[in-house]
Amino acid sequence: MSDTNEGLSASGRHAPQPFSQPQMPPQAPGPRGPVARRSSWLDQAPRTLDVAARAVCLLAGVGLLVTGLVGLFSDVDEGVLALVLGIGVLLLITPSIIDRIRSTRLGQFEVQLVRQVAASARRAANSLQRLGLGRELDAYATIYTELRGPELKNVRAMVLDRIIERVAGAAVVEKFDQDEVKAMFREGTPIVRVLALGLMEGDPSLIDGEILLEAVSRPLTGNEQYHALRLVRDEWNRLSPAEHAALRSAIDASPHLKDGSARGDVARQIRALHG
Repeated sequence: MSDTNEGLSASGRHAPQPFSQPQMPPQAPGPRGPVARRSSWLDQAPRTLDVAARAVCLLAGVGLLVTGLVGLFSDVDEGVLALVLGIGVLLLITPSIIDRIRSTRLGQFEVQLVRQVAASARRAANSLQRLGLGRELDAYATIYTELRGPELKNVRAMVLDRIIERVAGAAVVEKFDQDEVKAMFREGTPIVRVLALGLMEGDPSLIDGEILLEAVSRPLTGNEQYHALRLVRDEWNRLSPAEHAALRSAIDASPHLKDGSARGDVARQIRALHG
């Protein structure tokens, strides 16, 4: 309640007021003409660009899928064909993935990959953040988690390869602690285990024979075994004769390393190595 006595008579009652027309509050002059039209366009621009980007994704995705299907009936390299089909599928589902990420960004869905790394390797996580990879890796990991189903297996592999590529690049310019990398593998989630292998790819001095043997013989995912096999093949000369023998035995005993698969091809290359 107001404490002022304005408008009261000596008796305490409201004094009669002369009749007057109600006064409208002053209106601030608004933009007119080209300025108003420009403001309206700027307000609509983000939505317009979003719709345009979705249309481009869908059209490009359909075009790549059609190209891939045509390639099935022509003499086209299978690797190129799989890449074209995979990118086409990814472009088609990208709008729906982005919608889910936006709708749950403040909820439980967003994958905090660097935070998972920090659970077992705080300094490694800080290094990734300092190199500006935190949000990028989290975004890739969120998309990777969303790509479910056997028909998206190749697309998932491409997204994970991108994550590994970025982590390996970080290990080239930043020195990571070997004990932390081993802890990432032994204590981390399946995707963090693969990240540890990615750091070894970028800096071979981080390689540990026991880690590679575990990743080859008891992998949590096929991607983990694949990247471990690549490390074994590429850094064969860094490993001891005893590690060579143990890894060859693990490769021979693995039921997943059949000829024709990507992992099987790398395993065959390892068997052909000397030492």
